[in-house]
Amino acid sequence: MELITINHLTKDFGRTPVLQDLSVSYSTGKVYGLVGENGAGKTTLFNCIIGMTDYQGEIRKKPDMSIGYLPAENFFYSLITGWEYLHFCIKAKGKAIDHEHMKALNEKFQLPLDRYASEYSTGMKKKLALMALLLQNNDLYILDEPFNGVDLYGCIQLKRIILSLKAENKTIILSSHLINTLQELCDNIDYLNRHTIVKRYTQLTTQEIEADILANF
Repeated sequence: MELITINHLTKDFGRTPVLQDLSVSYSTGKVYGLVGENGAGKTTLFNCIIGMTDYQGEIRKKPDMSIGYLPAENFFYSLITGWEYLHFCIKAKGKAIDHEHMKALNEKFQLPLDRYASEYSTGMKKKLALMALLLQNNDLYILDEPFNGVDLYGCIQLKRIILSLKAENKTIILSSHLINTLQELCDNIDYLNRHTIVKRYTQLTTQEIEADILANF
């Protein structure tokens, strides 16, 4: 089942084109990767999908679909603890707070939830934001550069979380420059170049994808 269908998406900032005539679709229960140069428009595409910016074209979404978005850079107010942040994010989606579930999930993340989130390291902030998304129980998870700033243990853990979400029939879209990691996790990898998705890779090795990107750069 198609969760999102995008047709002829175009986004300009003034006279500067970022996305042009981009069409792509995402189905339920799959993991999608998105690769492209810095400034290629990956974050802009995510912002269009979640409704944070205007655009031309069409984005059709499954009705009542819940989206969780993990930005590349996470912001936390200076006087909010990890617990308070989780409570806020859960209530924002109209979900009931289950403290036992929160404690059980934090046994994996090992975060000092009583401390102010603004004092966390980059990797810890990313784990806290991801933990909030998981507690929201979304249908679609959009993860922008989720492996950046995360330690070795955290990267292994994140891979397992992504695969477990897929097993629950969730849909995940993640961007990364780590093609080998995307190839390991994703059903499809989309290459964003020249303002649009120029190719979707399926069942190719990392070396084949890298060679093709170099040939089409």
